[in-house]
Amino acid sequence: MALGAEATVIAALGRDVYASELAPFCTRMVKAPLLRRPLHLRAPLGPVGSATWGDVLGGLGLGDPRKLRRGMAFWRKLIVEEDISLLIADLAPLALYAARGLREEGWAIRTVNLGVGYTVPPPHLPAYPSYLADFTRTFFPEEETRDAINRTGAAFSMPTLPALPALQDADLSLACSFPFLDPFRDSRTPSDRIATLVPAARESPGSGDEVFVYFSTAELCDPALVDALERLPLPRRGFVPSAPTEVKARLQASGMVLLDRPASADEIAARSRLIIHAAPHGTVSLAALAGLPQFAVPQHLEQIYNAR
Repeated sequence: MALGAEATVIAALGRDVYASELAPFCTRMVKAPLLRRPLHLRAPLGPVGSATWGDVLGGLGLGDPRKLRRGMAFWRKLIVEEDISLLIADLAPLALYAARGLREEGWAIRTVNLGVGYTVPPPHLPAYPSYLADFTRTFFPEEETRDAINRTGAAFSMPTLPALPALQDADLSLACSFPFLDPFRDSRTPSDRIATLVPAARESPGSGDEVFVYFSTAELCDPALVDALERLPLPRRGFVPSAPTEVKARLQASGMVLLDRPASADEIAARSRLIIHAAPHGTVSLAALAGLPQFAVPQHLEQIYNAR
């Protein structure tokens, strides 16, 4: 919207989960290559790897020459064929890298790297630090990931990365986080951090007596968590879109109200006395803005960081 009505906006999405929300603001949408962990490294519960952002990038396949070639070719082709002059990247490191390479060839393009503090480390870091002092095991040495990118990038005449953090170098890096949720706050220029992009409740918390529950992915595959929610002797309302059908049926049978859509910040503030969630960045921020107590059941390292 800020670009004005005359701008041609193309959304390249690895996952189409938010396609319907973006559609009114886009000229068209295209499918982008999706970076994801290989099957043998995916786990529905528990902290597995991801001790540093370099470990995250390695786990997403940025040490895999096949994925690198596919990603670099896609982004370079899209930028040239669609005459892209402004790239706004959210968890799209190869898009940023491709844009830098094209700019060195004379292409006129500016770049913005957007995300939460956890996912937008400053690009000038010599190496990625561990997010938590008691979780330091890495599965993907970042030097190996950097070298794989540089080897593949050489075939496209891409700039050589001196260190892996330079992969996400951009004209503007914006961390949409509060300082207390930004693990790089001491090494980030304060002007590169803006307020979190979640709605604030217009109402102060009232006299609500409900517990609001939000689990968006595979959290409710944990039988102990389902059992605890089922037994909770308080009014409960929740949004659990990915829970198995039998879990939803159990929770409803226990008296819990399940919503078929996300609740608004105003609705949560007015009705709730407590929010139970996995500690994703957006929900922690929403509850903090609403002034509501939170109970977190983190499932992976980013959520553990947020919860602490």
